[in-house]
Amino acid sequence: MQNKSLLTYLIVVLASLLLIGCSSDNDADSLALNDTQIDSVSTPLTQVPGKLTVLMDNNIASYYIMKGQPRGFDYEILNWYCKDHGLELDVKVIPNFDFILDSLLAGNGDLAAGNLTITGDRLRRVDFTSPLHYTRQVLVQRLTAEARRSRAARKEWLVDHVLELEGRQVHVNRTSSFAERLYNIVRENGIQVDVVEVASDVGYSRLLEMVAEGEIDLTVADENIARMHRVFYPNLDINTPISLTQAIAWALPPEKDSLMLSINTWLDTKVNSSRYNIIYNKYFSSNPRRNESIREIRNGHISSFDGMIQDRAEEIGWDWRLLAALIHQESRFNPDAKSPFGATGLMQVMPTTGERFGVTPDELHIPSRNMQAGTGFIVWLERYWRRKLTDTTDMDKFVLASYNVGLGHVIDARNLAEKYNLKTDVWFDQVEVMLKNKMLPKYYNDPVVDHGYCRGAEPVHYVRNIMRTYQYYVEFTDNNSEGNDVAWISFPTEEVELELVTLSSEE
Repeated sequence: MQNKSLLTYLIVVLASLLLIGCSSDNDADSLALNDTQIDSVSTPLTQVPGKLTVLMDNNIASYYIMKGQPRGFDYEILNWYCKDHGLELDVKVIPNFDFILDSLLAGNGDLAAGNLTITGDRLRRVDFTSPLHYTRQVLVQRLTAEARRSRAARKEWLVDHVLELEGRQVHVNRTSSFAERLYNIVRENGIQVDVVEVASDVGYSRLLEMVAEGEIDLTVADENIARMHRVFYPNLDINTPISLTQAIAWALPPEKDSLMLSINTWLDTKVNSSRYNIIYNKYFSSNPRRNESIREIRNGHISSFDGMIQDRAEEIGWDWRLLAALIHQESRFNPDAKSPFGATGLMQVMPTTGERFGVTPDELHIPSRNMQAGTGFIVWLERYWRRKLTDTTDMDKFVLASYNVGLGHVIDARNLAEKYNLKTDVWFDQVEVMLKNKMLPKYYNDPVVDHGYCRGAEPVHYVRNIMRTYQYYVEFTDNNSEGNDVAWISFPTEEVELELVTLSSEE
């Protein structure tokens, strides 16, 4: 009996010891798990909790303001990420893109964005996220009129292979990945290429324009960026690659592991989504402008909306044919037209603008309501410029430009015109020059500029095209009551020959 009791006692003790051992292991695991959770929670994702600070350049691909709204591929994707993670997006514009990585490493932001190619030199300094998209470097050259007409002339003039760069001169920014690639080509192939390193304030937009206007023969650009600029410069040839496919990504300082993991995990689920592709195509899938046609004018009629246009034009004191020319430029008289950025209807009104003038977003496809909002905005712009312009002769051009690109950018252009001793109340060859100049760092970083980078060539073309269309409408609607039919009038999109001024201001 005693032996049995002793055996029972020993079994109970042994079991207790085993339970204690298991409990200790579980407690240790629990403590370890809790420590991990505490570390994860206490390690901040960003420098400022709840805010993602991004260093960006003002440019056509990454970040810019148009019609009062921030735009750009990087901006939209980062804004999407921030919304999904409950973060506020704080954009810091770096005036000189050459120093964006220096600024990042100095602790001025959480990451840097701006069509950054992953290169060996950059990887030695910073870490990169998973690729956002891929592109390749292409040679940008001018397609002359003779080369367009003759295949032989095209072959003689254009560089079709990197080996044909022998003896040619190529202009690139000295700190760009393009310069690095050109020097690699020279080393790899043993050819002589005159690589001209331009100053850091000459961005790729300016270099592409210089090629288009014949100031230089060759430059290099990422293919996606070059494709965007062909909208404004259709005489650019971008068909000669000089690199393999390269990855574009965001840069982070070393050891930002938690933010890197968060971004990469998110990108893995988004990069191939339809929403991501829509945003990408909005910025990088533009096609060069085709020849445009003004609508057929019969018996003085321009469109099926003439009566409505005439009524609205009379209300705001405009020539109805000028309002018709604006609508032609905006939508080609299609009441269901919608831009990738949300502008809707005949006058391509943004939802926020519609609401300012009593029209809901759901009503913008209704022609009468759309024109109520669009003409209301025109009247508002006119009131502003009537107060500012001493000579109102060109007020319609200032209004048109403001309607297209936003009032702030036109104010900036006028401020620049004053600084560089141009006529501030004259549009053609004066203020429009400075609006186009806002594509260049020297000008959009100027202290008199408040609204940063602008795709300045776009509103310049916009105003000129509308005024040209208006002239046709006037010509073929005046004295046209005898039933004479007018055929379609076709013309190529005008290449605006504006020289970007580089005058020194007199302080």
